[in-house]
Amino acid sequence: MNNQKILISIVVLVILAGLMLWAYETQNNNQALNNSNLGTESTESSIRLAAGYVAGHITFGPNCPGPEKEGEPCVTPPSAYWEREVVVYDSDKVSVNVKGKIDAEGNYKIALGPGNYFVQIVPAGIKAGEKVPVTIKSFETSTVDFNIDTGMR
Repeated sequence: MNNQKILISIVVLVILAGLMLWAYETQNNNQALNNSNLGTESTESSIRLAAGYVAGHITFGPNCPGPEKEGEPCVTPPSAYWEREVVVYDSDKVSVNVKGKIDAEGNYKIALGPGNYFVQIVPAGIKAGEKVPVTIKSFETSTVDFNIDTGMR
């Protein structure tokens, strides 16, 4: 009976060792395969690696009616930013490439592949928002700031 227990224990250990070796080799083969594909990345990965950025700051004003009073700053409410979005159009000025959010301080930053685009804030203010041209180059940030007229006087 003791010999059977020893034999079963050895078989179990051999099976476990084989499974561990198989898992280790599978992991190394997958890693080697991934490393061999570095030169043939997908288009999405290539764009991400070669991306540039469009970034900027949005200002609103006036935010209070009448003249601003000394000591009583007229601060832009956070909703003025989160109610709007940055829209990036392809060079045809019609096709939307991507939309982005504006943070609570009025800043935005969007990754884009190299090329020519148009950037717009939507909704803009009392007038239709201007589509501002921008050229994106790999690994560079192009700045496009916007001043939005709220219409308050």
